[in-house]
Amino acid sequence: MRTTVRLNEDLLARLKQYAAQRNRTMTSVLEDAVRQLLDRQEPLPPRRTIDLVVFTGDGLMPGIDIDDSHTWKEVLADEDAAKLLRVHDASS
Repeated sequence: MRTTVRLNEDLLARLKQYAAQRNRTMTSVLEDAVRQLLDRQEPLPPRRTIDLVVFTGDGLMPGIDIDDSHTWKEVLADEDAAKLLRVHDASS
C-alpha cells in the first residue's frame, strides 16, 4: 500500500543512510521499526478522569436560548464579574 509520511529532514537523511548501508529499502526499514514499536506493547499511561458537573432543576434560566450566545454571554459576564469581586473582597 502506498502512503505519504512526513519526516523530519535529519531523520530522513539518517533513514536513507541506514537503508543504503544495509542494502535495504527505506520501506523495509520503516516497516521493521514500526513493527518493533507496536510489538513492545508498553502499558498506556493512566487516563485522567473528569468529574462532570450535573445540575438539577427545570433547565435553562428564563430567557436563555442555548443556541443564541447573545442570550447567555451577558449572564456569564455578570457571573465572572461577581466571582472577581468576591476574590478581590477576600484579599482586601
